[in-house]
Amino acid sequence: KSAASGLVAARDSEFQAVYGVRGKMLSVLKSTPEKILANQEINNIIQALGLDYNPKTAKMVYDKNKLRYDKIIAACDADPDGNAIENLLFNILWYLCPELIIEGHVYSAVPPLFRVTTKKNEYVYLKDADALKKYQASHSSNIKSIGRNKGLGEQDSDELSETLLDPNTRHIVKLTVSDIGATDDLFNDLYGKKVEPRVKFLLEHSEEGEYDYS
Repeated sequence: KSAASGLVAARDSEFQAVYGVRGKMLSVLKSTPEKILANQEINNIIQALGLDYNPKTAKMVYDKNKLRYDKIIAACDADPDGNAIENLLFNILWYLCPELIIEGHVYSAVPPLFRVTTKKNEYVYLKDADALKKYQASHSSNIKSIGRNKGLGEQDSDELSETLLDPNTRHIVKLTVSDIGATDDLFNDLYGKKVEPRVKFLLEHSEEGEYDYS
């Protein structure tokens, strides 16, 4: 069962819509406007958002009144592949219409890496290894089992609803921009045609953002 189908089943259709991305998306900074327009995944995003689109420049025109959804939430697996897909989506949105991020419409969902089953058969969802260690330190006598959430596709619709869709229980982080020029440079360094800036960035930041998926 795919994560998209589970999210569709769990969503509140009155105000939530789900768009499933198939694999890694197009790197727009390495493409032409013609190739971007021909990409079905990106076409679907443009249609879903409802903004006017200029095919000559491959840009959407920001208009809050035409934007169909106030929150655009990326929900990906909590692993390096999921992060890569999510960042490609953010790069696409920044390229098509940076105002979507600048004006605070774009969010990242933080799915839990662990699910603790208590002795009362209740579930507690924890976002990462640090959160698990803290929970174990104070609730060790109440833990029945600990499960590792390998991907969103392995969670049922009730779990997806609680951890990704329900505004009262989900954990989402809004993307913010403090320096538009620096953000533009960063996307160009990471996803542009030149290899050297990307290599330099990786070498300078290789020890940051390490993940514990044990």
